[in-house]
Amino acid sequence: MHQSVEVDSSSRGAVVRSIPVLSLLASMILCNVSVAQDSATFSCPAGTADVMKYFVMQKSLREQHFMHGSVNSIYTKVFPNEDFGARGYWFWLKSATGNGFDVKAFDAEHVYMRATELTWTDSSTFKRFDRDLPIAQRCVSEGKPGAEIKVRTTHFHYYSSCQAYKASDLGTVVNSLDAPTLMNVGGNVGQVWTRVLHYRYNCDATFKNCSDEEQFYLANGYGIWQWKHYRGGVLVKTTAEDNLENGRSSGDLPCKNSYEQNPE
Repeated sequence: MHQSVEVDSSSRGAVVRSIPVLSLLASMILCNVSVAQDSATFSCPAGTADVMKYFVMQKSLREQHFMHGSVNSIYTKVFPNEDFGARGYWFWLKSATGNGFDVKAFDAEHVYMRATELTWTDSSTFKRFDRDLPIAQRCVSEGKPGAEIKVRTTHFHYYSSCQAYKASDLGTVVNSLDAPTLMNVGGNVGQVWTRVLHYRYNCDATFKNCSDEEQFYLANGYGIWQWKHYRGGVLVKTTAEDNLENGRSSGDLPCKNSYEQNPE
């Protein structure tokens, strides 16, 4: 059974205003400490697992490998490029040239959705949440499912040529992360411990009657290897990236505001 919590996505990254009596030197020290903490390798408490090892391909593989699929592939880039920092973001690039992408972020509390492509052939077009949307706890009890996360505020913007031009929202959202299960990825990977993220959106005000659900199959050490989209309970699209192959993406994202954290 999932524990359920409602998260106010608008509260992430809230600015704590400086106390006027703090000296400039003290402010600089605090800033330096913050930067050091952001770049430091993160550890979950004893008895819990860092779910980043499911969301993201491990560093020893991702620098020279990608997950190949018949519809699209997944090339993973993590910033900072380590396993894993206290906070940061990553790209799932869906082609060798960088066409098609997801941007997700992480901190000590949660993993978040940030942005996704709009027009496949033009990476200067995308959709981005106004505030990063929490999809999973960062640290989850070993062998257990994550807490169910309910999000009421889901505003996002459409972008073209890196500029926002239209606003929308996804109703309410309900996210859950399954306990790890040994699954056969197929291809040349074989059986790997996998957690499935259930991303339900366009739900009503009571977090019920969600019209859409996307399922992300996340393998320990490999990241995403399968994706499914259900609408009204009917499967409308699926992809599988089930072969580990040598190669790197030559593409990158042209708009900094598609991946950098929004200023507060």
